[in-house]
Amino acid sequence: MAIKKLIIYTLFSLTTVFLLPSKALADVMPPDSHPLDRCVKVVNLNEFPDIVLIRYITSVNGKNESSQIKNNDCLSGGYKFNSLSIYWSTKDKPDSIEPKNLLLENVEWYGGHADQNNPLVKEDIEYSIAGFSGGKPVLYKSRQISEYNNGTPEKVKAFSNPLGSPTPSPEPVTGELWQSIVCFLRKLFGKSCL
Repeated sequence: MAIKKLIIYTLFSLTTVFLLPSKALADVMPPDSHPLDRCVKVVNLNEFPDIVLIRYITSVNGKNESSQIKNNDCLSGGYKFNSLSIYWSTKDKPDSIEPKNLLLENVEWYGGHADQNNPLVKEDIEYSIAGFSGGKPVLYKSRQISEYNNGTPEKVKAFSNPLGSPTPSPEPVTGELWQSIVCFLRKLFGKSCL
């Protein structure tokens, strides 16, 4: 009788293991840590209506995806082990991802958790378009806002525009052929030639 019960319990256990969906617990926060909320966003995209920024996710499961970035939206890469990069394009090719148009690679978008001794609980990281250099937009970290859980006042750190003041139109390119090309592109976007 005891052997019969043992066989029934074993079969029941095996059936439970194989038929019930398994839950992976790899995303559990480590001990002695607390949640860290991070929001990474582009804050002045609306000042540059002729360009499109594209969020490109390299997924750990091989299913890469892309989508347009909207002004002031928190960027997400989906699963925490995915990689997030930012590309740019023009309005006439809004979904075009070309290696030469990479602006930022491996953006640190995921907060997840922080060590219990670290009082940081929230970060807002703002990127801005500085202008154009060599006909390509320059994206830089413009501001970081940090909040803490230990009574430390919110910290705001501003970063300098690497190009000085914003320049919403590309710099002129030397050479007659390049000037013609730049002029043609400017006219496409409703701007006058330099």
